[in-house]
Amino acid sequence: MTIIYACDIGGTRIKLALIQNGRMIARGELAAEPEAGLAAVFSRVARERPALCRAAGVDEREIGGFALAFPGVVEPGTHRILSAPRGKFDEASRLDVHRLIRRELDLPAYIVNDANAALAGESMFGAAQGFANVVMMTLGTGIGTAAIMNGVPLRGKHGLAGNLGGHFTANPRGAVCPCGNAGCAETEASTWALAGHAHARREFSGSLLAQEPLLDYRAVFDCALRGDDLATELRNQALDVWAGVVVNLIHAYDPDRVVIGGGVMNSGTMILEHVRAYVDRHAWTPWGKVTVVRAELGNDAGLFGVAGLATLQVFREEGR
Repeated sequence: MTIIYACDIGGTRIKLALIQNGRMIARGELAAEPEAGLAAVFSRVARERPALCRAAGVDEREIGGFALAFPGVVEPGTHRILSAPRGKFDEASRLDVHRLIRRELDLPAYIVNDANAALAGESMFGAAQGFANVVMMTLGTGIGTAAIMNGVPLRGKHGLAGNLGGHFTANPRGAVCPCGNAGCAETEASTWALAGHAHARREFSGSLLAQEPLLDYRAVFDCALRGDDLATELRNQALDVWAGVVVNLIHAYDPDRVVIGGGVMNSGTMILEHVRAYVDRHAWTPWGKVTVVRAELGNDAGLFGVAGLATLQVFREEGR
């Protein structure tokens, strides 16, 4: 089977893997360094290929294509990047990404939104296997979502369908999000917005959070467990926002199962318990209960998913 060179660009890290027949045979990571631009990413990714091939014991010529999971809107059919998170790879929509990949890696490319890739991975190899109606929420730097209905991955005309759960309105009087909406779930409770919420509070200087070298949700959950009032408030706010996103996804897409993944799920037990209880109280599902489960593939779901999608596509874009 053809080996796929898979790449999943995150807010802070870029995950890389060689995947063959659904099996990861080598893995690596790079710092994202979005300020250097997307073209520089592909140059760095190309330089990592020989080491990954040596680790896997394969020849570079055995790689049949490059599969990219990108944190933005990707147009179905053309796989053009239409938008990127503001401040991270802003130039992506102006670039011929397929041409860049050809130039740097000399491989045909398949490109898909990162949340769609993660759900595809869980559907093929993880917690969503066997479910024709399933949604996923990924909690990382931002909030990603994706949906499969009646066995068909949702994309929509422009690639937005199912992807914008992070931009559901969670607080109509909230801060304006970089997307232009007010009070998005991401502006209320995501890693990129967390420091702003914490520093805006007068009690921050006396909080255990002020002593943390990195202000992320790991620190929030840890400090809350140690009894810190501000951390507890920020944790509970995030739990309610994330649970509200899940209820909105259930109401919008009528799934049998919800899968939650992403790096924030390192605190997954408490998140799952809260979301399940919130869904039981607030989701309108007269037919029964939606199951809420943790992703089985962890942070590698996107790598497995985009490689699997690329293999199924058989690189029809090869002539680009």
